[in-house]
Amino acid sequence: MSSMSRPGSANIERIDSHNKLKLKGDLHPLAKKVAAVVACLVYMTISSALIVLNQQLMNEDGFRYPMALSGLGMGFSAVASYIACNVLRVVEIKRKMTMRFYMLRIMPVGLFMALTLHFGNTVYLYLTVSFIQMLKAFTPIATMVALFVAGLEFPGKRLILAVLLIAVGTAIALVWGGQPECGGRCCACWPSETFEATRLVMTQILLVGLKFHPIEGLMYLAPACFVWLMAGVAVVEWPAMRDNHALQLILNKPAWYFAAAAMGFCVNLLAYMVIQTASSLTLKVRPSLPNLLIILRS
Repeated sequence: MSSMSRPGSANIERIDSHNKLKLKGDLHPLAKKVAAVVACLVYMTISSALIVLNQQLMNEDGFRYPMALSGLGMGFSAVASYIACNVLRVVEIKRKMTMRFYMLRIMPVGLFMALTLHFGNTVYLYLTVSFIQMLKAFTPIATMVALFVAGLEFPGKRLILAVLLIAVGTAIALVWGGQPECGGRCCACWPSETFEATRLVMTQILLVGLKFHPIEGLMYLAPACFVWLMAGVAVVEWPAMRDNHALQLILNKPAWYFAAAAMGFCVNLLAYMVIQTASSLTLKVRPSLPNLLIILRS
């Protein structure tokens, strides 16, 4: 097919293209909207629960290793998505990756995923959950700018106004609430928000442009992210983990850490579903309500 001869797509081979490239994966517009709403609701619920659980594991249980904790979720995601695609065959694999394509396009996305997870979890060691959730209201602005620069979306006036209102409201809440050292603490979240926006844009290009099924996309992206995280663990966190017998913490409460890993898989999968059925900006704007609930809970 001519579309496969475009630059950047020649490294992908179609498998059993016979009858597999029909509109089988394309949803009716109404069904797509319903799927997006359902995916958003479930994503908001599970992601909020995972935030609270990760914070407890790091601060209360003493597993203060953000990259290793993130690696549990990505490792689980890699194994679960591989089993779903290649063992259970729940998802039909339509594309086969070449090593060149994987290294040039998938590994960079995995790097930004790893950086996002690392910095996103690190801030929970130093800031309160409620404060971090308020700061995350600025992420839609970074995402909106990144999408515009990449030429993926051109937000209208109403969407821009809505996102700005969220950010302004958050800034007022931070100042009015008398948060100490507000400026310095806000800077602690900037790397996470910047990498998150970049990662979302790159993921949207990969998934929407190549029509990956969410589980198929996760099967390729999760191992890439896991490799980067484990490289970081080996260099930065492993010496302290070894000296402090951190693995014993996992053995003492295996159910907690398994739950965190399984929920990480669900959040990753649902995030890709939201990106495919809606957009990256939707993914970052919709969680504003559960963020509010987390703030009130704290």
